[in-house]
Amino acid sequence: MTVVMLVEDSHEDRYFARRILRKLDKSCDVIEFEYVDDALSHLKTPGRKPIDVIIADINMPKLTGFDFVDAFGDLYSELKGGARVFLASHSINPRDRDRAEAHPVVEGYLEKPLRREQLATILAPDD
Repeated sequence: MTVVMLVEDSHEDRYFARRILRKLDKSCDVIEFEYVDDALSHLKTPGRKPIDVIIADINMPKLTGFDFVDAFGDLYSELKGGARVFLASHSINPRDRDRAEAHPVVEGYLEKPLRREQLATILAPDD
């Protein structure tokens, strides 16, 4: 079973991402957070399930996706586990993409709305 954490303030974007993920993998466990601070608190919860993939929106209220990846990078390795981190955005600003791709904990940048092909690639096992 793949565990995916969505950090996304848009209810609609969470709904469609969850729906696509579950169509791609019926056993996919999607954990959703509207705010970065709640997602970070969850990552620090003792005994939680290991998370395989994290998708965080760049533009959110309070803390941004960039704030999330900065804080994620500072976590103890035991808390990060083997999670692969992706940032997502509707932004057409190339600086957002460049900044995301240059961040040491970010594995990739996803254009929103998230598409089936993007998520299928993320869920595919490494060869």
